[in-house]
Amino acid sequence: MSDPVFIVSFGFVILCAYMARHAVLGFKRANESHHWPTAEGVLTDVSLWGKRRVDGEMIDSENLSVSYEYAVDGVQYSGREVAFFQLHYPETVEFARSNPRGSRVKVFYNPTNFEESVLVSGPHPTKPHAGLILAVLGVLVSSAVSVGAWMGVLE
Repeated sequence: MSDPVFIVSFGFVILCAYMARHAVLGFKRANESHHWPTAEGVLTDVSLWGKRRVDGEMIDSENLSVSYEYAVDGVQYSGREVAFFQLHYPETVEFARSNPRGSRVKVFYNPTNFEESVLVSGPHPTKPHAGLILAVLGVLVSSAVSVGAWMGVLE
């Protein structure tokens, strides 16, 4: 058995298992958010950042950050999450163009924790299982390497 390889690969198995758990819980919460109640909110900030070449010029468009405020039962809350997934170009630009600062937005909030909220409910519409697939692959590959190291195959 190659002890250093086994120890490192086993540590990676633990990390991948943690990430898989996070992916499963995130997917579950994203699906639950389809049924969350909504409140009317206002976008207080919409910012694009991260340069990308668009139509021949470098512009901020790669990433999106937002801030919004909403009220539930007369109590004010604020949020910064657009969705349970990361938006990337061109989704970022489309969101910013259709929702400038000051826009009224529908806010989906967690009925058991009003401070948890998103503007887009559910998992990513075109790749809802991407995080789960990557997490499972990470666990499988790291487990195979760890078993190989334990059996002495990787010496």
